[in-house]
Amino acid sequence: MQRNQLFWGVALLLVGGLMLANEMGIKLPNGMSLTQLFWPLLLIFGGVWVLVGVFLRGSIETEIASIDLQGANSASIKINHGAGDLKIHGGAGVVELARGSFAGGLDHKSTRNGDRLEVKMRPAKDVMEFPFFGPRTQLDWDLALNSEIPTALTLNLGANKAMLDLRDMNLTDLKLETGASETRITLPARGRFHADFDLGAASLEVIVPVGLSARIHTSLGAVELKIDESRFPRNGSYYQSLDFDAAANAVDMTIDAGAASIKVL
Repeated sequence: MQRNQLFWGVALLLVGGLMLANEMGIKLPNGMSLTQLFWPLLLIFGGVWVLVGVFLRGSIETEIASIDLQGANSASIKINHGAGDLKIHGGAGVVELARGSFAGGLDHKSTRNGDRLEVKMRPAKDVMEFPFFGPRTQLDWDLALNSEIPTALTLNLGANKAMLDLRDMNLTDLKLETGASETRITLPARGRFHADFDLGAASLEVIVPVGLSARIHTSLGAVELKIDESRFPRNGSYYQSLDFDAAANAVDMTIDAGAASIKVL
């Protein structure tokens, strides 16, 4: 917010100063009014602001936090995350649902519903700043989740880069909604679960661990699609492992995408 105030403060002083000079009849030696310099000066100032944004990154404090499992036997986790890098993996303690480091802080709410713990997580700091081309603040998260508790995981991601290593997780359901982002996700290696991916202008790479069968439904727009058909042969309108119906470990996957690049390997 301080950078936005600085930008608009300088812009308003510039405009006000030029207007005042024009009202006072102050002109340049060549006879031009100072207000005629407004657009050239604005473009120069804007260019400097863009260059500063390229080379500088906003400083921000990082919070170390954990979420207690509260003795629950299952969980649902909803995560909203925008600008920055997001890493999710297993590794939380046996009495924790989650723990990690959160640039900009963590805002979360936990609700116990019977034996189920329902958690919502989002950055504590809002980084939707204007103008967008100034110095950037990135909310980098490194999040470890409990690998043993059956968990439904919902991810709503903005313009970020996400590395999601869920191979050790015990997921019952996975939902990913993302906009202009780059996401690489390794699916859990065990259990039968659903995975729904809803993408905008995004890049998605899905790693299906060896031993995990898959059925893949797609609803695509202008998409570059690559699916390993040696593992997931095409079967009419979908792709499916030969042993999908009988496999102990399998994912039923749906991909909806607009202009995206998608790999399932």
